[in-house]
Amino acid sequence: MKKISAIAILALLAFTACKNGEKSSDDQMATDSTDIEQVTTDTPIGDTSRNALDWPGVYSDTLPCGDCPGLLFDIQLNDNNTYALSLKYLEKQETANKYTGTFTWDDSGNVITLDANGDHKKLKVQEQSLKMLDKFGNPEQGDQSDYIIKKID
Repeated sequence: MKKISAIAILALLAFTACKNGEKSSDDQMATDSTDIEQVTTDTPIGDTSRNALDWPGVYSDTLPCGDCPGLLFDIQLNDNNTYALSLKYLEKQETANKYTGTFTWDDSGNVITLDANGDHKKLKVQEQSLKMLDKFGNPEQGDQSDYIIKKID
């Protein structure tokens, strides 16, 4: 009887010693869930202008101007987050002012902000167009269709 008890205890110890190095399926699932949760929090959820639209290209239109017939606004956005901007006040300038620089995306992935060379202008990236925003990222005052800059290339 003592031999059977001793063998049973040794077998139990051997079984639990081997099992200590392994994770139960519940433990493994909890670890996998944590890994998945960590990955998904780093990845934006849903489509944004940045990841779903064909935004690189040339945009051009005439925007409202307080003391002239309009502001000719031309901008080329490049996929490396650089831009080339041309601004010409109609009937006030012979040649356009030209600026180059970089832009950044906001957290939503829908609005870009030009660097200091571009006077920190904010533009909402839309399907085949940009929408001029004020310096706080809000729509400009007035008829919103006047602030749409169409993609031409």
